[in-house]
Amino acid sequence: MTRMRTLLLQPPLTPPGPQASYGLAWVDTSAPARVQVSHSPLALLPALDRRTPGVVLVPAAALSWHRISLPPGLGRSSQRLLAALQGLLEDRLLQDVAQVHLALPAQWQAGQPLWVAACDRAWLTGHLQALQEAGLAVQRLVPEFAPPTEGSRWHAVGDERNGWLWCCSAEHGVNGWPVSAAPTGSGAWPQDAALLAEPGLAGWARERLPDQVRLVDTASHWLAALDNGWDLAQFGLDAQLQQRGWMRWRQRADALWRHPRWRPTRWGLLVLVLAQLTGLQAWAWMTRTQWQAQQEDWTRTLQQRFAHVTVVIDAPAQMAREVARLRQGSGQLAPTDFESLLQGLGSALPAGVAGPQRLGYQDGVLQWPALSMTAAEKAAFEQALAQQGQVLLSQGEVWRLQSREARP
Repeated sequence: MTRMRTLLLQPPLTPPGPQASYGLAWVDTSAPARVQVSHSPLALLPALDRRTPGVVLVPAAALSWHRISLPPGLGRSSQRLLAALQGLLEDRLLQDVAQVHLALPAQWQAGQPLWVAACDRAWLTGHLQALQEAGLAVQRLVPEFAPPTEGSRWHAVGDERNGWLWCCSAEHGVNGWPVSAAPTGSGAWPQDAALLAEPGLAGWARERLPDQVRLVDTASHWLAALDNGWDLAQFGLDAQLQQRGWMRWRQRADALWRHPRWRPTRWGLLVLVLAQLTGLQAWAWMTRTQWQAQQEDWTRTLQQRFAHVTVVIDAPAQMAREVARLRQGSGQLAPTDFESLLQGLGSALPAGVAGPQRLGYQDGVLQWPALSMTAAEKAAFEQALAQQGQVLLSQGEVWRLQSREARP
């Protein structure tokens, strides 16, 4: 089975350039496992094909988080929304608000408290531009850590020399300290806090929370970042990402086609399609069989009634011709004859309505100038004709009468 891989890229906190080292990791989304993180300059980053999405993991140290409530009634128009965000955060940001990129959660509501992510716009767009020029199509921007919907989580990442302690809280957002400056003493930690510690900080974490430490693989939070529900590509930044919509569509299609989780769905769709095809084949066979039986019945009836007909091409039409020939030979009037149509016209005319002064007849059609009738009289006239097996073809300036048997 084809592997469904995603390339995770983490830009450095320094500006883009030849010496900038990017963290990278391949993630197999069909069977997530341990993440192996390496670092590489931009020129040595692996190339991506059109099927492989690239996701930028924005470092937690590059983001700040701010709790706000948007004014009620504010819509999702990007310009008005951005102006409202900038107005609310103008006094909280250290930079000029125009130099900061802002992002909202996917599901936000005006009038409800929410977290807003902020980072330096020039730094972020510079790295995205560098990746784009290197041929790496970025599909999504996700924060390394994001506030949870409830409670708090603590993450100890790195080692005792260069490690960081991060607190992700629904109440306080995302905050971090170098491990050398992290809180000490049991009173500095919430009693129900769970500390997820990487192997490099396992001993350091057990000294502080011996009963609340859970060991995790190195960079396991990179995998969790893919599922945190955030996408920082907003307010014009999404337009900078190449083939964003196409890549998302391809990723979903590949997941549906290849992921083991969707195997029952794929089998169900296959069985449904096969059942439909089988049903159509059976219906077509039954219809063809009935049509052939009807054709054989018409042919048998024609040859029984008219033994001299040996070659049958169109049994109904040939039978109609033979019946007309017999009627003509016996002197009987056919429904398409002038006399039959005239007799039907005379008997169907409503009382008090004068008949036509001029009549014309050609090829089984009787015609005359339009008659003066009320709507009720015209309806009664058409009904009487229909009972006699005749039909009024038009009701403009010229009315035409024909036998229903003569209509194709």
